[in-house]
Amino acid sequence: MNRIKNVLCFFFLILILSGCMEKDIKIEQNEDEPVRMGKPIADGELSIPIIQFDTLNPILNDNKSIYYLDQLIYEGLIKLDEKLSAQPALAESWNVSEDGKEWTFRLRDDVVWHDGKNFTSEDVKFTIDAIKMNTPGKESIYKELTKHIKSTKIISQDTIIIEFDAGNNSAIELFAFPIIPKHQFKTSKRVYDAVDIKPIGTGPYKVDLYNKFKDVKLVKNERYWGNKPYIASVIAKRVPDKEAALTSVEVGAVDMAPATNFDWEKYSENKSLRIYEYVTQNYEFLGFNFQNKILQDKNVRKAVGYGIDRHAIIKEVYLGHATVVDVPISPDSYLYEEEEKKFGKDGLIARKLLSESGWENRDEDEYLENEDMQELRFHILVNKENLQRVKTIQIISKELKEIGIDIIIDQVDWKEYERRIGKGQFDIVLGGWQLSDKSDLRFAFHSSFIGSTNFIRYSNPNMDQLLSEAVMIKDPQLKKEKYKEVQQLLVEDVPYFSLYLKNSSMIMKKYIKGNVLPKSYNIYNHIEDWYVEEKE
Repeated sequence: MNRIKNVLCFFFLILILSGCMEKDIKIEQNEDEPVRMGKPIADGELSIPIIQFDTLNPILNDNKSIYYLDQLIYEGLIKLDEKLSAQPALAESWNVSEDGKEWTFRLRDDVVWHDGKNFTSEDVKFTIDAIKMNTPGKESIYKELTKHIKSTKIISQDTIIIEFDAGNNSAIELFAFPIIPKHQFKTSKRVYDAVDIKPIGTGPYKVDLYNKFKDVKLVKNERYWGNKPYIASVIAKRVPDKEAALTSVEVGAVDMAPATNFDWEKYSENKSLRIYEYVTQNYEFLGFNFQNKILQDKNVRKAVGYGIDRHAIIKEVYLGHATVVDVPISPDSYLYEEEEKKFGKDGLIARKLLSESGWENRDEDEYLENEDMQELRFHILVNKENLQRVKTIQIISKELKEIGIDIIIDQVDWKEYERRIGKGQFDIVLGGWQLSDKSDLRFAFHSSFIGSTNFIRYSNPNMDQLLSEAVMIKDPQLKKEKYKEVQQLLVEDVPYFSLYLKNSSMIMKKYIKGNVLPKSYNIYNHIEDWYVEEKE
């Protein structure tokens, strides 16, 4: 499970203004500020922090700040929009076979690498072969995306067929991994030896200067196939850690940095800064152990949900910076159904559900009992290193006591937490997933994953069928319709009680303007629409 979590924690981590002054410029502003159009600096320069790193090679990199930086340099076959829907990038179009196994991509014919060489299907095949290469101790973070690719077949310079081992393992979102140039590396082995390379990509920015121990300077790619970014250069300054990155913003050494905790409102007092908050894919939930006979009762699971005030938890634990959801799907996603948001704290409904299942207060204490005088009591497992979860579970314990449920909190270290989850030694677990951008919830709720990522041992033939059907659907609208059914069943069955998705934010100098819209998969989203305002 440790390996699964490590993979998820990075992935379950993933449009253009020309340099012409006559084009419209989008302005982002706070509601309490007057509308003001500043004068853009011609071209301009943006300074960003990067945490100490080993390489800019995107196949070898496991540094999150470099992952985001590489998105300015490299591109995938597709890119994700604000609704997490796949849009053309290096591939201008694609189609998929009826069985879902073969994807045929038509590549753009107007793309050149930063060194002037033509981009072709050879580069796509080379990248996939390199990522899939068995290199002990040097496994790429993108291997999870390519592990089910069976073969690649070059049809022409601008057409390639990519075959998966099964249709239910393929998805268009998988093709967002960066494509690297074959001519720079020659062989797959050299990809894993190339630590100190100067990157060559196809993206809107190219590397001009590279000092591994100081700065990386990117400049506008004048031969970029899309609309050119307005900002001419990006200076990536090396800092020791996330805290130093934020300090650098405050003192003006860089122009922006991601927040490191949930008290970023303090930066609103600095009139030179602006806060851009966004929803992440960090999903928190209560998981019910279906080996527990009491928790096999849907009424009991629902009562737990109706007994919890998630908004109060968010306010107290996360200072208001999380987003309530009833399903493990981001509200940003085109698949998300707002109308399936059903749960809110309601003690009357909670007690009614428990009463329907035979739980009443049959003695003089605070807790409910069944006809056999068994008290309604659960152990909730939490990893004690996560102070936010510990605080959350303390609040939940008090709230569930109000509806007659006794909660015993089992605070254990991470190793013991993992062991108990793997062995099913819990009643309820407070846990979390870093959700993938790929629309596939089988890992959590399909019975075939019992014993691995479906550690609550939930099994419902209807859910299995819906999830199996959903993963085979490649048409976005049909997938949306099927996922509506999935969400309806999740809310009805409550295998997890969804708590929230954590929010994050970008702290930025106010003179950086434009369509600033950070996302968890790309904090520099829409950077091509940004500009530097002339300081007064």
